Amino acid sequence: MKAFLLSVLLIVGMGQSFAQKKQKLTISSLPDMKIDADLREWDTLYNVADEGFWFYQLAQDAANLYIAVRVENPMIQHLAARNGILLTVQSNKKNRDDIQFLFPYPDSEVKRAMMNESHDSDVAYKTALIDRSRGYFVYGFPTVPNGLLSLRNGYGLEAKARVYDGKLYYEALVPKSLLDYITPVATLKLGIHDGFTPLVSSNKNATVRSGGMYGPYRGRSTSRSKDKPTLAVLLETKIN
Repeated sequence: MKAFLLSVLLIVGMGQSFAQKKQKLTISSLPDMKIDADLREWDTLYNVADEGFWFYQLAQDAANLYIAVRVENPMIQHLAARNGILLTVQSNKKNRDDIQFLFPYPDSEVKRAMMNESHDSDVAYKTALIDRSRGYFVYGFPTVPNGLLSLRNGYGLEAKARVYDGKLYYEALVPKSLLDYITPVATLKLGIHDGFTPLVSSNKNATVRSGGMYGPYRGRSTSRSKDKPTLAVLLETKIN
């Protein structure tokens, strides 16, 4: 297990120094969604950077935004289980921070305890990380307190993750009422958190948008080694 985690750290150490271009995404309607990390309701998931490591899709109905992720690469599964899948909604107002929603969120105490525990399998280890997450990490929602939010909360935020048949599945729901100050055209970042980049910058108005796990976004493209996995996508879309 320790050798495997070292390999995961090497993946993170590769970094993502390249700038990302916004991808335009049309969010289709998908009513009657149940957040259970099953994903059978989702017809198509997008292959991130055509690398075959992980896949995503977004959907919406009148009240909610839905997110689906399937992670197939075992090492990136470890990153997702240990550090979470992070949705960032970029603010379009100077006096507003970016919104962040992260799950799984096993805290440092859980991670330290699990390093000294034995697990029957790799699947059992990742499942334990997910199951022992005590809540969601949230930041920047106008009406939701920042920090750890209970899995059972009164704001309607919801996410589930599970490991099944060699893959990690994730599904989440964000009520549109919590995004009421976002214009119909929104910029979203969806990614596997690396565990090293601070979730929230010390500068209130300079969150991860200016760097961190997504690399500095300055509107230019740079070369990237094929050996570096893509851990995030930058999306431009409409939330109706």
